[in-house]
Amino acid sequence: MTTLTRLLDVVSLLKDDPRVQVVFTHNEREPAILSSGVSEFLASLDAKVISWDQAVKTSFDLAIAASENDELHRLKAPVLLLPHGIGHQKRYPHQIVISGLNPARLVRDGHVVPSRIGLSHSNQLHYLQQNCPQAEPHAVVVGDPCHDRMLASLHRTARYRRLLDVRGRKHVVLASTWGPDSLLGSDPGLPARLLTQLPVDEYKLSLIVHPGVWAAHSPWQIRAWLSRARRAGLAVIPPQRGWQATIVSADCLISDGGSIPLYAAAAKIPVVIGSREPATVVPGSPLAELLVKAARLDPERDLSEQLDQVIASESLTDVTEQAVEFPGKCAELLRPLLYELMGLAEPAARAAFRPTPDPVPEVMEPTTFSVEVRQHGDCLTVRRFPGERAGQVAPPDRHLVAHEELSTLDELEGAAVVYCEFTGENSDFAAWAREIARRRPDAGLIAGVGVDRCLLWNTEGQIIELTTQGEPLPAISACYWRGKHGFPMTGSFRVRCGPGTRTVVASAFTG
Repeated sequence: MTTLTRLLDVVSLLKDDPRVQVVFTHNEREPAILSSGVSEFLASLDAKVISWDQAVKTSFDLAIAASENDELHRLKAPVLLLPHGIGHQKRYPHQIVISGLNPARLVRDGHVVPSRIGLSHSNQLHYLQQNCPQAEPHAVVVGDPCHDRMLASLHRTARYRRLLDVRGRKHVVLASTWGPDSLLGSDPGLPARLLTQLPVDEYKLSLIVHPGVWAAHSPWQIRAWLSRARRAGLAVIPPQRGWQATIVSADCLISDGGSIPLYAAAAKIPVVIGSREPATVVPGSPLAELLVKAARLDPERDLSEQLDQVIASESLTDVTEQAVEFPGKCAELLRPLLYELMGLAEPAARAAFRPTPDPVPEVMEPTTFSVEVRQHGDCLTVRRFPGERAGQVAPPDRHLVAHEELSTLDELEGAAVVYCEFTGENSDFAAWAREIARRRPDAGLIAGVGVDRCLLWNTEGQIIELTTQGEPLPAISACYWRGKHGFPMTGSFRVRCGPGTRTVVASAFTG
């Protein structure tokens, strides 16, 4: 899947040329360990796909590969080999061979297989000299197509944030590569822990998982492992598309020793490392330097304070300058190479990458909240955390808010506020609320949330109409807090939640 997404970046430079027919192939008979999902992804593209047997029997004008771990020597075509990450930053596990530069694959029967080997930076030439000196004359520095597509997408940041429902919050993106040293491999509970410690109205969390993890374990298993975090509001980015747009829209990235932290830093996104450094990182490489210079996530310190410090820090562009050469120029360097290998005249139009595809996140909105209300002068500050205290007594400074239909029974047990969408006639609200209160005797407030109004029912049978702008649940929690602390539940008061402050009016409902 990773190599396929890289190939899509490259062939986007050929889309407008009617002289060029693009076909895809992969070896279904001898699939790679991490190949699960490739057939389905290709089918979703509506692309022309041929069998590997047909591919090796047919002559082509050009073959493009993003991994040397294929039988490229069997293809009857000049081969352009590109890395599927940001340059060559890692070794194969338990080997000294640098990933992407395996001499056993680059050279066959004394001949170098690729006609051209694309590098992201000229400083990678010495890796090629050390690993496979025969192939050095075939190398050409073209920059990085994925990095440049991200640069071509920066003007869409606001759009990507809307699609990810960031709103006015800080967008924290978690990115995990594969293996035991990855972010999820070393701390699988991190997403859920972050969500329960970061106010939902101040932070939006998204997760990118390496396609190889989805392939090795299956989408069903990944979603199952992340079920707790997903119920708390984690947006999961599917492996096929959207991860670049998600990075572009981030305020900061929490990651590991994969390629994504380098891509993020190159896009001037602050990076914090949340895992140990893998043994596969090439010493002295830009990735190794990034892992040294980037901030480290400290589980013992306040998480929001750490993230805010990282967001306010300067990006590590000095490191990424050693990972990607000629930023913004990759299309201008790569397209002439493609046409040279095909023996075609290059089109007259300027070579440029299109913006990266929109993100299509898998997300579930949280329905249960642990809520903290504090009074600051004439304003009540409400901070809501996804409710992961199911079946437990809320701490003295918090109360639980649960959805009557969408929360679990454990979450509803002990909830101080129970809410649900109310679409009935006004005259039915009291009976509707009393029935819920009968089922939820621990609830001190029953809330019916409608399209344009919110009605509350307290244990004294009083019905209150709440008028507020935006999300009503913070105002409902503020109203509950007022009643619990001896203030009248009716009246006008100010509520701060997340980045904004609003006025709430609570009045006796007259029907």
